[in-house]
Amino acid sequence: MTKMVPIAITILRCGDRYLFLQRRNPPYENLWSMVGGKVGIGEHIQNAAIREVMEETGTPEVKNYEYRGLVSERLVESDGSLSAHFLIFVSYAEILSFSENHREGDLALFTEDEVVSTKGQFLPSDYQMFKCFKDKESIHSIYEAELLHDDNGYHLIYYRESDYEARRY
Repeated sequence: MTKMVPIAITILRCGDRYLFLQRRNPPYENLWSMVGGKVGIGEHIQNAAIREVMEETGTPEVKNYEYRGLVSERLVESDGSLSAHFLIFVSYAEILSFSENHREGDLALFTEDEVVSTKGQFLPSDYQMFKCFKDKESIHSIYEAELLHDDNGYHLIYYRESDYEARRY
């Protein structure tokens, strides 16, 4: 049985660029993604987000933390089976320094234009979350996403605002 997994990820600003992690391990291996990970039992979201940033970047300090929104993301295999369901708490923060290599993967800085021009190298849903949540003005409380995993990689099936009223019977 697939369980829902709470995840805290952060849009990280370092100077005038954004920091991303190229993941080494499944799921999402070899794709650039936001820094983050699982929220531990009993751990609050902000604490988990800051802990993950410090663990994955080696930074001694996280500044200007802001919660930005929530994404319910389903990962579906090519046979239609649900392999994972993530409840992703997205935040924004700033750091002054980082270590380029981490056990989870390599870290690198990107301008917003570089993120857009290399879109295919990013986890599709993280790319959409980055676009939706990088600016305060674009925040919407809840989004839904579904990724398909097949032999060719990860494909975004949909990324949309959650609109319960529009789908009521």
